[in-house]
Amino acid sequence: ANAIMSRKGDGRKHALDEIILSIMSGSAGQVVETMFSLCGGSSGAALPATVTSLLCNLLIDAGCISSEEASSSSSVNIQTELLILAAEAILSSFSVQEQSNVGVRAAVRLLLPHAPPKRIEGKVVYEPRISATIAVAISHRLPDSDAEARDLLHLCEEAIRLGSVRIADACESLAFSRASFHRSKGHLHREVYWLLRGMEILSNELPTHFQRKLGFACRRHFDALCENSANDLISMLASTTYDMNEESKLEEEAFVSVLQSARKVLEAVVLDEDMASLLKGHIQANLLKYVVDIALADALGDTTKMASNIVRCLEERCLPGEEYGGVVSTLANPKMYAKLLHISVAILHKEESLFNGTMESTKCAFSVHGMHILMARLTQVLSWEGIITSSSAIPKTPTKERKEYFQAMRLTLCKGLMRAFASAQTNSNTEKDGKGGRVEQSLEDEVELMLSPCI
Repeated sequence: ANAIMSRKGDGRKHALDEIILSIMSGSAGQVVETMFSLCGGSSGAALPATVTSLLCNLLIDAGCISSEEASSSSSVNIQTELLILAAEAILSSFSVQEQSNVGVRAAVRLLLPHAPPKRIEGKVVYEPRISATIAVAISHRLPDSDAEARDLLHLCEEAIRLGSVRIADACESLAFSRASFHRSKGHLHREVYWLLRGMEILSNELPTHFQRKLGFACRRHFDALCENSANDLISMLASTTYDMNEESKLEEEAFVSVLQSARKVLEAVVLDEDMASLLKGHIQANLLKYVVDIALADALGDTTKMASNIVRCLEERCLPGEEYGGVVSTLANPKMYAKLLHISVAILHKEESLFNGTMESTKCAFSVHGMHILMARLTQVLSWEGIITSSSAIPKTPTKERKEYFQAMRLTLCKGLMRAFASAQTNSNTEKDGKGGRVEQSLEDEVELMLSPCI
């Protein structure tokens, strides 16, 4: 063949001659490299780069060459290089044509079969550059619709189940981008849906040893959404219904709007079958549930249920989950303490106005345990306000009005504790021999709990 080609023309070998000689000598790897240069694969065009990459894959699958033998440099895997070059060419070409959605989907579908780890001769072979390229393509894409986002997530499901953490992180970013879009449009239900999808990817779909409890970006924004919704609702409830100053009352329509927004967030969580069970011990979601229950009980005039839910928000508990490390905290954020105490005192003040002086007919919405919780939180608030200080506290100078306000609050709580004792004693006397309703805690136990030091 060399002799024939030397007699042709000026005796020099052209590119086509090189390809023919390589095929005849069995050097298929050299054929791939030459075709990549000859056919324009290095120009950035999508079609020649993709065709050359697919040809290389076919030759490797047929056993004609190996990915290492196909390259002149042993440190370069030509199959990986050609796949990445083809994916970048696809993304670039479709971006120029303003069809980025098609380009991302085509590039991801080209790379995905080579992304999961493989077991070859007993060893796990994993090419991280393929997964990194997929992750970059997905995380840089802002989907135009929910359907496009769902389609990309569906494409990556298998790779995530096989343990590709980088692709899972990129998919969480994709879900977060849709949540951000719906937040900008005011679609709370859709925002929560996509935040939960991002949390689900890192919590459920990855293998057990790779799972990350509720994810990162989506979890932080979901936590903030639940907490802010609860705080807005409590603030609105305290100002519209239980504000002592009539001039500062807000419109009821605004309160209804805030309540509806909070209920939308809560309903989106409850109706999500995949994540509802995982969020049973979630602090912010439970806080939002109890705050919504407080508002609904207020609308029905059920002060007992309001008191029960307020106590649940304010009582200390050991937070569940290894990530908290045994931390003791309350469901309510400390900035909500004063507002919840304000509502509680308003309930007690109303009861006091109906008190006729006879202990037999005394009723109190709060139990002795509940009063203990309220007094413990009040002590903290008084310390923060500078009304009572410790030697290590930074001195503060509260206004006269604040001092009088909290002194009246403490007096109302003390009177409420008196009625709670009387009410508990009355209930225990009327329930003998197993008759009547069930008493959750004896009076002696509640007194002991009240006198014990706060955690």
